[in-house]
Amino acid sequence: MKKITLVVAFVVCISTAFAQKYGHVNSTEIMKAMPGIDSVEIKLMDFHKNMQIIYENMMSEFQTKKEKLDKEAGTMTSSIRKLREDELTALQNRIQEFSMNAQDDVEEQQQILLAPFQERVQNAINDVAKENKYSYIFDVQILLYYDGGDDVTSLVKKKLGIK
Repeated sequence: MKKITLVVAFVVCISTAFAQKYGHVNSTEIMKAMPGIDSVEIKLMDFHKNMQIIYENMMSEFQTKKEKLDKEAGTMTSSIRKLREDELTALQNRIQEFSMNAQDDVEEQQQILLAPFQERVQNAINDVAKENKYSYIFDVQILLYYDGGDDVTSLVKKKLGIK
């Protein structure tokens, strides 16, 4: 009796595994084709450019103050020279802090601007999976190997109205 139960359980497990449908999608390709994504890229480039301008202005200010200190160092008292050196050190520290935080700000801005597009793609993938009875849909960007399954990228694009 135990053998029969074990065989039946094995057959049920195997048949369930074969009944599942697998698909894969290229979400990067879909994101690049989405209407309006180019405006997001322009906004991100502008944001990055503004950060670069601020950085360059800070560096220019540092260089100007350093050159002035170097030029006038021989005529300054030690207390004034120390004060100016401290100012330069503080400015240099602000520049370094800005540089580290700027990259985080760019990434945060990118996440904010791309979130609505990513949500639309995910919703379309979910809809395609449900409509076509897929058990799993994987993104090809994170798969190391796949052989088989259906490429549902075109179905997701169609769902989003992308040609």
